Amino acid sequence: MTILYIIRHGQSEANAAGILQGSKIDTPLSAKGKQQALEVQRRLTAASLHFDHVFASPLLRAAQTAQLIAPQSVTTFDSRLCEFDYGDWDGQLETVIHQRYARFFDEKMNLLPDSEKVSHGESFEAVTKRLHHFFNELNKNYPEQTILVASHGFTIKLMLNAILGITNLAGLNEPSNAGLTKIELTPNSRTLIFFNQTF
Repeated sequence: MTILYIIRHGQSEANAAGILQGSKIDTPLSAKGKQQALEVQRRLTAASLHFDHVFASPLLRAAQTAQLIAPQSVTTFDSRLCEFDYGDWDGQLETVIHQRYARFFDEKMNLLPDSEKVSHGESFEAVTKRLHHFFNELNKNYPEQTILVASHGFTIKLMLNAILGITNLAGLNEPSNAGLTKIELTPNSRTLIFFNQTF
């Protein structure tokens, strides 16, 4: 069994400023975000949890989070873990996007399908497909190992789509900054153990 602990990065400077931050926006962690990551590290250390490998999105906020949580480990950067590409919306204020393109968001501001037709970003299906491949590779190459994966809010939401086959993604909120999710992989199964545990 391959055990994955998937962490959303801590609060970034763009998060703090209310900026929609996809794969094209690369801001560092805020002071609060660093503290969030360090608190996760403290809790996992107290639980005597050891990671055999660490994978992270190459974007700075995820890379910093991985380094703070597993400072003794070498991080492997994988572009498949980058945040969802919001296309032309990347870098704009979330309040402006929510108002201007209200038809692509539900009442809780969850992104709805087909936004890529307007934003020129990625589709849910394309990201879910690349995450399927990522999970398959981990399961094949790292059996019986425990792995830390540092990624991003919407990408982690799409990981759950890859695991559970969610037909209504708007029914799942993105994980919180530094929210922890655990998934177990075997050659024949993918199981969600917990989602968005916060400390």
